[in-house]
Amino acid sequence: MIRLRQLEAFRAVMHAASVTQAAEMLRISQPAVSRLIAGLEQDLGFPLFSRQRGRLQPTPEATFLLGEVERAISNLDHIGQIAEDIRNRRTGHLRIACLPGFATSFLPRIVAKFLLQRPDVTISLQPRHNQRVQEWIMAQQYDVGFSEIPIDHPAIEFESLHVRCVCILPKGHPLATRKVLTPNDLDGTPIISMNRDHPHFHAVRQTFDQAGARFDVRVETRQFATACIMVSEGAGVSIVSPIDADEYLGLGLEIRRFEPTLTFGLGILYPAHRPRSLILSEFVGMFRESMKPYLMSPATVVRRAS
Repeated sequence: MIRLRQLEAFRAVMHAASVTQAAEMLRISQPAVSRLIAGLEQDLGFPLFSRQRGRLQPTPEATFLLGEVERAISNLDHIGQIAEDIRNRRTGHLRIACLPGFATSFLPRIVAKFLLQRPDVTISLQPRHNQRVQEWIMAQQYDVGFSEIPIDHPAIEFESLHVRCVCILPKGHPLATRKVLTPNDLDGTPIISMNRDHPHFHAVRQTFDQAGARFDVRVETRQFATACIMVSEGAGVSIVSPIDADEYLGLGLEIRRFEPTLTFGLGILYPAHRPRSLILSEFVGMFRESMKPYLMSPATVVRRAS
């Protein structure tokens, strides 16, 4: 079987026209170079060099073979470089599916930061609604997904993240003088809420009901981002994820702590039956780190049976 070291010795002798110089190039002894050449000739079944007046002369077969050897070694060098880039997380491709709100605010910053130090990494970022993100992960069409929880499917592994929701108000709102707001403070105040078919709607309403406060829904929407914009325009107040609240703070929002605690659950989704790449693990690590200021507690990992 032809070995890479034999090919390297052959190339060195062809370029140096001398076993002595070839040995210096390869940093091995002259006898070692001679043995490599002899072994290669035996494996090939024909001579590569002849001695004329004490000098090595390549045979026509050797001259013809050199181009192929150069290409083979170059390809191996290229593979080695790619392997090093993969090992050091400098190259690869990630397919990310996420909720629409994440694709227009928080996630693009993380993606951009991730790519700054990895110019050979490429990313596909596709926003869709919750159910479609989960379907894509189940079908293994994407490497990672970010969707709401709960999630219950054997084809999905996920980490659950829980963020503490905040109350947002228009700039200069009378309630902005308070550091903490409760349902009684918001009694009868126009609310911008998630749609009534969303779990967050029912969680907020239940909190108001338990406090005996009126839950006066003025607008229903599917995204926290929409609620943030409408609140900034004075249409009401809202209880949203702090991630979205921070993203739209520049529009003129007031952000206040809300009591009792309400959380919003986010899942990091993976196809259950596929190994995760090194580059994916590093990206998710950066995402988790960026989420730390918003989390109630460390992520909970849920693994599905194969």
